[in-house]
Amino acid sequence: MSRLGPGPVVALVTHARDVPAVEREAFAVALHRDGADGSLLLETCHRVEAYLTRADSAEQAADALPTGGRILTGEDAVRHAIAVAVGRDSVVVGEDQVLHQLRVSVDAARAAGSLDPTLERLFALALQSGRRARSWRQGPVRSLADVALAAIERDAGPIAGRDLLIVGAGRMGGLAVRVALAAGARVAVTSRSAERAASLAAGTGARAEAFDPAGKIAGYAGIIVALGGPWPIATATLDALRATRPVIVDLSVPAAVPGALVAILDARLITADALARTHPGTLADDGPTARIDALIDHSTSEYLAWLGGRDGRAAADALVQHADREREAELAELWRRLPDLEPEAREAIEGMTRHLAGRLLREPLARLGRDADGRDGRAIRDLFAL
Repeated sequence: MSRLGPGPVVALVTHARDVPAVEREAFAVALHRDGADGSLLLETCHRVEAYLTRADSAEQAADALPTGGRILTGEDAVRHAIAVAVGRDSVVVGEDQVLHQLRVSVDAARAAGSLDPTLERLFALALQSGRRARSWRQGPVRSLADVALAAIERDAGPIAGRDLLIVGAGRMGGLAVRVALAAGARVAVTSRSAERAASLAAGTGARAEAFDPAGKIAGYAGIIVALGGPWPIATATLDALRATRPVIVDLSVPAAVPGALVAILDARLITADALARTHPGTLADDGPTARIDALIDHSTSEYLAWLGGRDGRAAADALVQHADREREAELAELWRRLPDLEPEAREAIEGMTRHLAGRLLREPLARLGRDADGRDGRAIRDLFAL
């Protein structure tokens, strides 16, 4: 049971381990279509997640949640958000892409003026935790491109000295080019934009290739596809792939390879979803894992303490305002019944009522200041109908 009960943070989570790409995409479309004030939407190649604070919006968004999606509330939602930011829930633990994607999502919500302050605080802490986790990193930075290359080498053997094609010249395509070059492959890169492919090739030492290499594709031991859209290839290219059957890793979401290629390659085609299912997101030893998990625990507790204090302060403010309204209403009635009361007497009575209200509220306000789990705040609101 979550310490925060049904709120105030709700996370609707779909991941490639449990929900196919086409269903995640449909969920994202529904979230964009319906919208929700104050919410945050995170979309990556492996996940679509919505974070909300309003129960009615959460219920509406949950109607579109596909089978395999999860609803997390309260502490569970908070812990998950921080785990995502530190990279603990990624295919490659601690990878940089998800932190960048989360930062972009937060910036977009801020720019739209629609980020709830509760989520603003949560993701400010999550991003801070993500940066801290990455500051502990030792050795080379791994990414999804490393996993893709490892998948090719698992089936095709070492790639050093062999030809590899990278389809896509964006962020992930650039990572894949650099990873493959570091592994000793002879790398070619292609893109819808010949200029982008040429620029990436010139900047890395790769060579540029035609977007549809036709018969030349038979010379590649492996292909990594990272496109934001389909990869249209001609029949001659499909025939060449049928004859040579290289390993193709399609990191695109939704998949970029044509449907005809799926049947041709069978197990030699590895999708982004397949990588997520076969890589649960673990670290090689317990040291880094334990340190990251401790950071998640600490950051979650820090946020819950802030949230509890914020709720307690809000309840205290509401109680003081309630007491002031009642006191002023009683004084107004007294002045009506005693219209000739001297100003000095009125001032003395007002001072006495303020002092009395302060004494009566002293203990409830002190308890609200110590209200770590929100119980006292909820009790006060119930008792005084705040």
